[in-house]
Amino acid sequence: MEKIKKLLRSQTIKDTLISFTGLGFAAVVGFFFTVILARTLGPEQFGVFSSITALVAIIYSLGDLGIASALINLIPKLKEKRETLINTSFFFEVYVGVFILIIFSIISLFHRQIVPGSLENQIFIAGILAVNYLFIGYIQGIFTAERRFVGYSLTQIIDAGIKISIVFVLLYAGSLSIETALLANVVSTVAVLIFGFGRKFLKIKFSFDKNTFSTIFSFAKWVAVTKIFSVFISRIDIILLNLLSGSFQAGIFSAANRITLLFSLLVSSLGSVINPRFSGFDSKQKTISYIKKLLGLITLVSLFMLITAVFAKPIISVVFGDKYLLAIPVFQALTVAMIPFMYTLATTPAIVYTFNQPRFMASITAFQVVSIIVIELILIPSVGSFAPPIALGITNLIILLVTIAKLVKLLRVDEKK
Repeated sequence: MEKIKKLLRSQTIKDTLISFTGLGFAAVVGFFFTVILARTLGPEQFGVFSSITALVAIIYSLGDLGIASALINLIPKLKEKRETLINTSFFFEVYVGVFILIIFSIISLFHRQIVPGSLENQIFIAGILAVNYLFIGYIQGIFTAERRFVGYSLTQIIDAGIKISIVFVLLYAGSLSIETALLANVVSTVAVLIFGFGRKFLKIKFSFDKNTFSTIFSFAKWVAVTKIFSVFISRIDIILLNLLSGSFQAGIFSAANRITLLFSLLVSSLGSVINPRFSGFDSKQKTISYIKKLLGLITLVSLFMLITAVFAKPIISVVFGDKYLLAIPVFQALTVAMIPFMYTLATTPAIVYTFNQPRFMASITAFQVVSIIVIELILIPSVGSFAPPIALGITNLIILLVTIAKLVKLLRVDEKK
């Protein structure tokens, strides 16, 4: 009991709660946003919208290239070089943003082949949205590095609050569609950028320091690969379902997947707090002690996930309606599949940030993505929306076992030293 009290009073819990306030608000708003769109558009059009937003997530994650994660790792360690780190990384991100716009302009010309059911202007709007989220991720990386979790939460609250307000107006006016929903998101993300950069934007110098960028890139390159493949894991299934099984199956899976957003946000909240702490550990004892605390917290979250899965039928029936009843077993399967991933929160950050092994994580994440794509390509034609949960569950369990083995090995090597 005393250990539980200490856990609940720890700074990790406090910072996680602050972070989760914003992410929790975003989850609730995102939930209502999804429900409104799903009911208004229907499974097929909702499947198209989900495929477009999945494309946005994949492309802007490709553009991030691990820069935000590198800042999380480097700013606490190189405080005297903060301005140089920010100036150089921002310079790089601007050019990446331009490149993303070019990519979406090209994709818009082949939108029927890449996202069946979409329109050219919808893809172009999605490109603007991808660039906005690229810079929001950059801002959140700085906030996380400096443990400014209130600012981090506000970025989530502003984005979600403005977006849902515009959507309600569009719904009332009878103008809610895929295109207008994307435009609402563009407006909300612009507001976040104004808040995030604020007056400090004027202090950023458009300069590039080669040595600083080399330091950033040496860490970021492998984190980038890991992040890119991680996003592929969570998004590629919707695109593949739309291509191989139709927008209806993509819509059913998207509805089920949206319910699991709460779990994803819990992971994101914990990760934003956990990562900089692992970066600061310099001994085996500190690392093990912190992992033990995390395991208790992760177990509680996992139990909450299982309880939610039990009540999946009334939740989905009430929220999405009878059109989405096929999403119930898909959601339950997704929940079970995510539990091994929850436990990697106690292994992955230690490997990447304490032992500086981003290359290892990049390798196994690449393996997971390739495995998921292969499994889904095989199963989607026969089992449809059940293919992603099956692929995710198998690969998450493998990754958990591999990271446990790797972390144990690293701790033993550290002990010998």
